[in-house]
Amino acid sequence: MKDIVISKEKDTFKIWQPLALSIMLALGMLVGYKMNTQDQNSLISLIDKDKAGSVGSVEELIRFIETRYVDSLDRDKLTDSAIKAVLDDLDPHSVYITPAQLNGVNDEMEGRFRGIGVEIFYLDDTVNVINTIAGGPAEKSGVKSFDKLISINDSLVAGQGLKFADIRKMLRGDIGDELELKLVSKSNESRTAHIVIDDIPVSSVKGGVMVDDKTGYIKIDRFGANTYREFMDFFQSLTEKEGMKNVIIDLRDNPGGYLPQATNILSQLFKDKGNLMVYTQGKNDKKQEYKTTGKTFFRIDKIAVLIDENSASGSEIMAGAIQDWDRGVIIGRRSFGKGLVQEQYDLNNGGALRLTVARYYTPSGRSIQRTYDDKANYYSDYEERYYSGEFFSEDSIAKGNSEIYKTMKFGRPVFGGGGITPDIFIPIDSSRFEPKYGEIMNEIPQYVFRKLAGNTANIDSSSISRFAETITNSYISSKVTPENKKVILSYQNDIKNKIESTLIKYINDETSVFKFELPNDEFIKASLEYFYSSDKLTDLIKPTAEEN
Repeated sequence: MKDIVISKEKDTFKIWQPLALSIMLALGMLVGYKMNTQDQNSLISLIDKDKAGSVGSVEELIRFIETRYVDSLDRDKLTDSAIKAVLDDLDPHSVYITPAQLNGVNDEMEGRFRGIGVEIFYLDDTVNVINTIAGGPAEKSGVKSFDKLISINDSLVAGQGLKFADIRKMLRGDIGDELELKLVSKSNESRTAHIVIDDIPVSSVKGGVMVDDKTGYIKIDRFGANTYREFMDFFQSLTEKEGMKNVIIDLRDNPGGYLPQATNILSQLFKDKGNLMVYTQGKNDKKQEYKTTGKTFFRIDKIAVLIDENSASGSEIMAGAIQDWDRGVIIGRRSFGKGLVQEQYDLNNGGALRLTVARYYTPSGRSIQRTYDDKANYYSDYEERYYSGEFFSEDSIAKGNSEIYKTMKFGRPVFGGGGITPDIFIPIDSSRFEPKYGEIMNEIPQYVFRKLAGNTANIDSSSISRFAETITNSYISSKVTPENKKVILSYQNDIKNKIESTLIKYINDETSVFKFELPNDEFIKASLEYFYSSDKLTDLIKPTAEEN
């Protein structure tokens, strides 16, 4: 993303027909915008005039096929297949977004969706409200947690065997549309709510809390259109109100997004002006450098950045810049390894093309893009890391192209060609690979919700832990079988913590969940240990293969 910073005569014709269709469809793609600036541009203006003259041939060819082909064809399906066939010969991140997918992709990147603002469960063939988004249409209309949805605009939805996706679609629409919902409360009282659909904001920064009297924690899920502003809201609050001196930035499972959002945040972490944070360059894309502005609002001493195997793109830009300038410590596991720059162009069929136009490089000059010569291996990288032992041992971490680079301040060795290798390694929790464990843990949110919905006593913050103990005993009893008894008994503490964390979320809020979970997080423990036991990143330098 930048960083989306959301084609004998008869025989010869048969052989060349798919290729010709694919090539001409690629040339016929119109109207786009660059993901790094989010500005609209005309794709046709980017095509050479001589090539642009052949755009009309696409329509001619499709019409010829529709007229002469032996069977009936789905024109849209044919077009989609042809575009995808062209992109299959490119890199893994050049993709075609269909018209049906585009709105969802764009809404996710813009940090919004059109709806009524509720979080819901589909239990016992009925939609149950978990909670409402503060300030959203549902909350304003009096919708509450544990309400059951009976009908939408006179269409009965409870107990009808409808697909959850279809019910969710009924709760969406255009801004200004009004929905009439019939609801039944936890106390079995029926009522009707009239709710007007609106843009519902979805925050990309999930929380900011203090983990001790000097250290703050901020979790960034992705780099959307509003991430910098959201980050700065937490950043300001933690520094001015809570006295934050050190910060832990959590980029685990962050797939990236808009590049400027990541670089804007980086500028707040460097006091000097003109430090190179990242640069992009491609065959047809001139070198573009992103540097710090020197306009920092708050002073931060030490920084820890948390990454894992799902941290990609914008996350790797941030981690790479922090590491290359020796500004902070990188903690976790080797990141995904996506160093390709995409620009997104809208097409005249309502879809979009996301095309790789350049690579990005960290300040030391390293590309962190994994090789994709073998696409099958590219998509099975997670499995390969497991079998190589990389998830469990620092010594097993792949070093990409093994080319060694040096950090800017201390000259520490860092590697390119395969993601960001952390300074401090945290092995993966082996329970993640136990299928029965995953099944048991994934069922906890629904189980806890049922218990809360059927409970008549008033559960508040002071009684959560006691209630969690009761639910834990009940849940374990319901799950113990001869087949999974060993797993259950081995992970009783995990089960209790998950149940208590879920209760806190339902009864309180996400901030309270962070305060409960973070003290037991191995990444956080490692961050605090580093902050208070060392002042120098050079303490972490390990000998490279060249030095042994």
